[in-house]
Amino acid sequence: MLASLAILLASCNCYNKMLKKVDRVSVSATPAVLTLKGSNVVTDVRVDFPAKYFNKKAVLKVTPVLVFEGGELVGTPKFIQGEKVKDNYTVIPYKTGGSYTQAVSFPYDERAKLSTLELRIESKCSKGCKKRKEFTPFAAIPVAEGVSTIQALADNAAYLSIMPDNFKRVTTISQNAEIMYLINKSNVRPGELTKDQVKMFEAFVKEYSDKDRATLGNVYAKGYASPDGPVKFNDELSKARSESGQKAISKTLESVNPKYDIAAYGEDWEGFKELVSASDIKDKDLILQVLAMYDNPVKRDEEIKNMTSVFDVLAKEILPQLRRTKLIADVDIEGRTDAEIKEAAASNIDVLSEEEMLYAATLTDDAAAQLKAYQAAATKYNSVRGYNNAGVVYARAGKVSQAKALFEKAAGMSKDAAITNNLGVVALMSGDAAAAQKYFAALNTADSKANMGLVNLAEGNYAEAAKALSGYNLAVAEVLNGNLSKAKSLLSNEKSAEADYLKAVIAMREGNSSSAVANLKSAIAKDPAMKAQATKDVEFSKLFGTTEFLAL
Repeated sequence: MLASLAILLASCNCYNKMLKKVDRVSVSATPAVLTLKGSNVVTDVRVDFPAKYFNKKAVLKVTPVLVFEGGELVGTPKFIQGEKVKDNYTVIPYKTGGSYTQAVSFPYDERAKLSTLELRIESKCSKGCKKRKEFTPFAAIPVAEGVSTIQALADNAAYLSIMPDNFKRVTTISQNAEIMYLINKSNVRPGELTKDQVKMFEAFVKEYSDKDRATLGNVYAKGYASPDGPVKFNDELSKARSESGQKAISKTLESVNPKYDIAAYGEDWEGFKELVSASDIKDKDLILQVLAMYDNPVKRDEEIKNMTSVFDVLAKEILPQLRRTKLIADVDIEGRTDAEIKEAAASNIDVLSEEEMLYAATLTDDAAAQLKAYQAAATKYNSVRGYNNAGVVYARAGKVSQAKALFEKAAGMSKDAAITNNLGVVALMSGDAAAAQKYFAALNTADSKANMGLVNLAEGNYAEAAKALSGYNLAVAEVLNGNLSKAKSLLSNEKSAEADYLKAVIAMREGNSSSAVANLKSAIAKDPAMKAQATKDVEFSKLFGTTEFLAL
């Protein structure tokens, strides 16, 4: 169709006939709707000139222009000439006619979603027409309507990284004490029960035997012998020590009467190695090396005796520490319930620990409540996880500058991969794919790999993007790759407003306008902001003005 014709400035034969027959010039675009690819709007324009049309002396300057409300974008012009023109432009023969194809690209402008791509043609004659030696307007021919922005439907906030809480409903605390014995003895000396550590052990068991939210487990009595005697004798000795130790402590705990678990461990080789390793004995490495050479406990006993005669310090300082009954008591402390944590988070969040605050944010889908919990952890405990996770909440809400500030704060406190990943996400959301790629390339996490897929999507590398994406974002990539059936399959279990909107786009591309309207209706019900989005989306241009579309 001819959009407009400029006034012919001169009645040169060079252009009279061309102007009269300009409607015979055929133009087309592939794709028929301009497409956002990377940061540019692109299409390939083909212009066909019929036979006996193009004057042998004519030169045309054809400029692609994207026109929209409030402005226009001017592309790179293409020059075409007749057969007798002595220039180096594309030649269109007069007798047979001809064609050319031009790749057209414009930097993306959001105002151009509803726009018209037109070819503005200017003309001049190479000779024989003095008034037409300079290019002057000839015609303007429309080529395509609107810009498809499916690429922009990607959810760039999909792969933000939350730093997890370490909240545990039940925590276990322990108290230990040791009853020491003389060499080859198993009787408990009275002085052992008056030692501070034994008294603390007794107090611990009594305190938690009947305490709210506390469950006292078994009291363990583990008997050991030093590895400097016959193996069989030491096995029996360690058993006798565990029994005497349990009997002695049970008398002090009669009022509590806990359950006991008695066990004999024989010769304490591991304890021996630990004590020697931690000591300042000059030749301790040699001692440990020699002992490691023998698997037979009898042989090791012999070597111990040999060493005690040489290294007196073993007999005086190391072996006595191994002749013992080790008392152990464990208590499980049950923390606040989910309901209690939610209540505290809502009414008096400062009573919660850092882990409880971080956990509280996981108990709700309300973004405001999540933000409150994360900010409380950041403020009260200077929590790096609080700063990072609050940034995630802001980023998901599209508040990129606030998110970036919090991620940078967290990055100053920790080099955690989650924070680096999130800095890359806000860079991508800000339109800086190059900076985002640098962040993601430094990582090897699942989130960073998926985000690299989004970088490829933003740069127009749709096939490569599809290799790294999943779910909704993969569906976006597959639509751009032309795989509509696969995209539909991926969206079958997606319930978000964004997924419904993309389903509507696919339905329009398949020619199913009723399904498109139904999915648009569902999307708008979930997110009313999509009303304005749909009215400027060329994908729905065939619905513009229809009763069904206007009703939405």
